[in-house]
Amino acid sequence: MIAFPFMLVEAAEKAGMKVPPDADSFDKKEFPHFDVFCYCQLARPMSPGAHWDNAKVIAKFTDKEIVKATVKDVIAAGWII
Repeated sequence: MIAFPFMLVEAAEKAGMKVPPDADSFDKKEFPHFDVFCYCQLARPMSPGAHWDNAKVIAKFTDKEIVKATVKDVIAAGWII
């Protein structure tokens, strides 16, 4: 389980997401992909390394899509639960 946003920074960056300088305090509107990634990934049971693949799932969404995406949309895009 990953408990803090800073623990997701490397996976987010490698997936191509824009990442805030301070992962624990940021403007969600400026970093919507990272916000959704944190919302979906933090404090959830997971397979080892799943956050690397899940970061790629979130990064696939366009800027317009990510702000409207639902949990169902994220799962349909390939999210590893």
